[in-house]
Amino acid sequence: SMPARVGDLSLPKVVVSDLREVFRSGKPSILGPDLHLALTETLRRGEQAILFLNRRAYAGSLLCRECGYVPSCPNCSVTFTFHKGARRLRCHHCNAQEPAPDVCPKCGSHRFRPLGIGTEKVEEAVRETFPRAVVARVDRDVARRAGAVEAVFRKLREGEINVLVGTQMVAKGLDFPGVTLVGVVTADTGLCLPDFRSTERTFQLLTQVCGRSGRARQGMAVIQTFQPEHPAVEFAAAQDYEPFFEREIGERRDALYPPFTRLVNVLASSEDRRAAERLATEIADDLRRHVVRVLGPAPCPLERVKGRWRYHALVKLDPTDDVGVATVPESRLTHPNVRVTVDVDPVSLL
Repeated sequence: SMPARVGDLSLPKVVVSDLREVFRSGKPSILGPDLHLALTETLRRGEQAILFLNRRAYAGSLLCRECGYVPSCPNCSVTFTFHKGARRLRCHHCNAQEPAPDVCPKCGSHRFRPLGIGTEKVEEAVRETFPRAVVARVDRDVARRAGAVEAVFRKLREGEINVLVGTQMVAKGLDFPGVTLVGVVTADTGLCLPDFRSTERTFQLLTQVCGRSGRARQGMAVIQTFQPEHPAVEFAAAQDYEPFFEREIGERRDALYPPFTRLVNVLASSEDRRAAERLATEIADDLRRHVVRVLGPAPCPLERVKGRWRYHALVKLDPTDDVGVATVPESRLTHPNVRVTVDVDPVSLL
């Protein structure tokens, strides 16, 4: 990591705001007390802010408070995401979509309401709380319009926007001199993913997004989280890479994950669930004849995507081993009903 910022500017002051305390107060809010105060002061001084949430749309889904029904994608093992602006329910994996109903399709209740938050909802909350502020949003939905993201960034750079709400598109490599506050609406989004790199990715993302603050003058960052004691949050707030690395590398060593092993993820997918599971089991048995460490097979964390059921086996090899020992026989790769993919050094295990 770089030992200092360009121009010897001070790193932003980072405040970690415990959302558990906010909820215990009985007044839960998207903008907790620390972030609300910091944003109020920033706008009063005529400076700019970026609010970061790595989840687009308005809410994670809709939930019936009467019967508990949650609309799910018919093709994937995920719930539909609610886009309020378009009044649509969408799957972010296969792009299936349908109109968002006003009442519960199952029981007819009017208590059919958004569950969770996305960038649309954060944008709405900022507009309601600070009606005089000029607020804009950048996420993949906005990026679908040609030139829209560049136009927003230009306006922010020229001081025409007071608050920018965005996903990780606002986190990396951008320089906005007027931005003196970064607010992380919730740091917990990536920490709950069943992937050994989730802590590392969250640390990187928090460090990068906090670095958007104070590029030309002293800045501040507020990280809202339900897990203030999590290492990714603690070390990102301290902006201290080396102790984070030492802790993370120790856990990787103990659990035999990269860089102490090489991973090969073998995935079988099919519209026929049993066929996918059966072939994944046969492949895992084949691999165990050559390789000591084979985990699974098991359903993938995203068990069904685009109508296909997914099972995987994870092979752990010594870094010096020839990856060829984990080769899947050609006969397994040409199954008529099951698609097999072999991912060496996978970026994600989802």
